[in-house]
Amino acid sequence: MATYNIIGDIHGRDAWKRLVDEDYINIFVGDYFDPYDKIHFMDLQYNFMEIIEYKKKHPENVVLLYGNHDYEYLPGIFEESNRFDNKNAQTISWLLMKTIDLFEGVAYAIGEDYLVSHAGITRDWKNAYLPDVADIKPSSMAAAINDLWNKDKKPFSFSANCYGMDCYGEDSHHSPIWVRPESLCLHNLYKGTPVIQIVGHTKMKEIAEVEGVVFVDCLDTVEQSYKVAYP
Repeated sequence: MATYNIIGDIHGRDAWKRLVDEDYINIFVGDYFDPYDKIHFMDLQYNFMEIIEYKKKHPENVVLLYGNHDYEYLPGIFEESNRFDNKNAQTISWLLMKTIDLFEGVAYAIGEDYLVSHAGITRDWKNAYLPDVADIKPSSMAAAINDLWNKDKKPFSFSANCYGMDCYGEDSHHSPIWVRPESLCLHNLYKGTPVIQIVGHTKMKEIAEVEGVVFVDCLDTVEQSYKVAYP
């Protein structure tokens, strides 16, 4: 039996050091940059590289996923999330490209019972960009999503999936790095099934489970990760 340890949005915080465990498979859901607090860029950079070094030291026990605050710094992306670091954008882009081979992508399956991503997968987004994928088991979906990510980043953008006056991500067409909780819960790809989605992206006071979705972006208030034991 393997134990998985899912860690919420980093945003420069070093809480991950007290949450990781070498006996677990530690999954980071992304957002390594754009801190809420006043963190000097050198410290932010150092924290990211410490995560990278931990991954290198424990390659089989660390899974790195991308979030929207990482996506915006990738080459060819012309979108900015709030707190976008214009001054250091080029360096952040360089850091992400330098370490690209160490990242899983934007989705990771834990067996066929859990699907981990930064924000979650809705039926509308899946039908728009992966209409020919009939098998929605977590392992198949994670593979299809990451394959799409490697081929084309546009389906994951905010602007390409922004309908009406939405400016927050509260729309069922938003991508696995952008969709917000209300839209995700209402249009969850796995609604009515036993599959649990584990996501970050939206701040919570503590880890919470709502309608088949576990929200883990809580490091702003509590140092807590979500653990899953899977045979």
